[in-house]
Amino acid sequence: MTPRVALASLFVACLLCVPVLASQPEGLVGRLITNPGVTLAVVDPNGLPGVACGGFHWAEFFGSHQLDPADTLTLQMAIIPFRSGGTAVGLGALLGSSTLVQFEFRDGFVNGLPYDRFGWNDVIVEMHPAGQDYTLSVNGVRGGPFAFDSTCQQLGGCFTVEGFGLSGNLLEDSAIAWVDSISLVRESAAGQEVIFEQGFNTCSPPHVFLGGLLISQPPRRVRPGR
Repeated sequence: MTPRVALASLFVACLLCVPVLASQPEGLVGRLITNPGVTLAVVDPNGLPGVACGGFHWAEFFGSHQLDPADTLTLQMAIIPFRSGGTAVGLGALLGSSTLVQFEFRDGFVNGLPYDRFGWNDVIVEMHPAGQDYTLSVNGVRGGPFAFDSTCQQLGGCFTVEGFGLSGNLLEDSAIAWVDSISLVRESAAGQEVIFEQGFNTCSPPHVFLGGLLISQPPRRVRPGR
């Protein structure tokens, strides 16, 4: 092999190792804003400190969907996570009685995979009820399989999905994250079924439990200081 051919082969191999940059969302997106850290003036008879509120929490319930072991459940989304703390994503049953999937973006990594802290990230989560596990792809780089949450192991397996959740904690006041193009699709013997979809292209943003969610134009690039 000539030096020129060897150099070209090495260059191609390096290209294959570089994560694919996420595409820029089109249309409107969701802008997530944290609630300032405050302590409620609650008088506790035992003298315990008041309840502290802060961060961001959004939970979307879409009814109970029973999963067959042979089904495949796929979550897709585009996200710029909060930078000053963790950004957790979860899927499971109502009120957290069981959690299929829960992972967190923090300090540039999610489940060991790198993500862009200042730009959009394309995320694909493929869940397999038969194996009680899932794979995670971030900007074209795939990891796993990862086991479903420990609550599923305690229950002998999770085969129901009822809600989607996104939260941020240990965040500075007015920290911002962005999300778009969320979809949850079940593929079964009967075909494909869209269980949940949110593209933020209407004037009715979802209701959140803590913090705020605004319909907004997408940012091209998040400044390092935000």
